[in-house]
Amino acid sequence: MRHTLRKITTALLGAVVLATATALPAAAAGSGNTTANFDLTGGTLDISVPAGPVTLATGAVTSSTLSGQLGSVTVTDNRSVDPASWTASVSATPFQNGTHTLAASYDTGVVTSTGIPISQWTITTPLTLSTTPQNPVVLNPTWPGGGDNTATWNPTITATIPAGAISGTYSSVVTHSVI
Repeated sequence: MRHTLRKITTALLGAVVLATATALPAAAAGSGNTTANFDLTGGTLDISVPAGPVTLATGAVTSSTLSGQLGSVTVTDNRSVDPASWTASVSATPFQNGTHTLAASYDTGVVTSTGIPISQWTITTPLTLSTTPQNPVVLNPTWPGGGDNTATWNPTITATIPAGAISGTYSSVVTHSVI
């Protein structure tokens, strides 16, 4: 009987060990997290300007001012960034004929846009294009919605004709930039 009891006890002990081994989860071997990304690239930020030379206006030396439109200037922002924001500026060399200069101003006129409501624009106009080069800000939109956008305007440049002005062609290089 002892022998039988020993077999039963050994069998029961083996069953308990087997049941315990299969009922308990294996010890955790550790865990780790991995950050995974997708990178999306946008397009470019560009500005297009009229090809020159552009004759803005013709008038008499006795006129007080002369005005003319430069032609369409367009900023195209295909960067798809949030917020959508950029700054367009203009600079000009003096309007000169030899040693004679004309003071001039720059007015954007109506700005049309896509992608950014016009209420979100800061438009500084008119600007003085003095007889020394400068780089004033023309347009500065900021739109928290982000995305692609465009802006187009046809600026008017007005020259002030001083008393005693001489006849001839007064030329300037007008430079638009966007960042």
